Amino acid sequence: MQALKDNIQILITMTLINCVVLWNYISKGETKHGIGYFIFFYVAILTIYFFTKRIPPKSEIIVKEPKKELSMAVLFSALGILFLSLNFMLQREVISKTIYTKIPIMLGSLFFAMPLGIFLYLLLKKYKILQLGLYIKPLSLLLLGIIIWGLTGLFAFTFHESGFLWEEGLKEFGGIGGLLLTGIINAALFEEFSRFVIQSRFEKIYKTAGVNILFATIIWAMMHFPMTYHKVPEISTNLTYCLQIIPLGFVWGYLTQRTKSIVPTIIAHGLNLWGFQN
Repeated sequence: MQALKDNIQILITMTLINCVVLWNYISKGETKHGIGYFIFFYVAILTIYFFTKRIPPKSEIIVKEPKKELSMAVLFSALGILFLSLNFMLQREVISKTIYTKIPIMLGSLFFAMPLGIFLYLLLKKYKILQLGLYIKPLSLLLLGIIIWGLTGLFAFTFHESGFLWEEGLKEFGGIGGLLLTGIINAALFEEFSRFVIQSRFEKIYKTAGVNILFATIIWAMMHFPMTYHKVPEISTNLTYCLQIIPLGFVWGYLTQRTKSIVPTIIAHGLNLWGFQN
């Protein structure tokens, strides 16, 4: 009960967001899918809470200069969105493909969107690699990542089985090896690292429970805007999509915060081809 009181503000905020997302599903005639996604959020949050309450992490997140590091992480993320947008404009030939456009955009995407830049910045600040979200103790917390991944699949199977993307994913990425490389490295590791840096620094500055997770999740969601706009060039449709993935992103952010590591989240995120949030 005390945990509920301590987190009441973010709980109300996320419930409002969940209600908007649910209404969007209902308006599209996907009521069953929307109800499942709505319920999943709370079941996942409770699962993470009780699991980590029983098996708490024994490691702490080290933050040396929270304000400066947060500012740099947000700036790099904004530049990442910019370069992703330029990259897709290049692909659609809105921008002419020349050596003077391709190389700067490629390097900008690599440095800011991947996100190599903030990683190198923190290494220059004398952080050890394991201190950047990769340390996990006890190892049994890895099980929680598998549980959340399986829980996502269970809800998807019950409420939106037609959204499964496993077959398409295996074809697109050339089998299990390509799928793991793309899902674990290209998607989960890079995205969860950025989220980890932002929300861990935000938490040290602003003490309101859960706001750090929501802040980092909104930035993470907006990073998807250039990609989805490239596929369907409609602003309202893509803003709706970004809003729609916030509940799942919040679950991943909460998983990172409660385990003090991005490793369980990489498992849950990297193998997420359930298509439940889509």
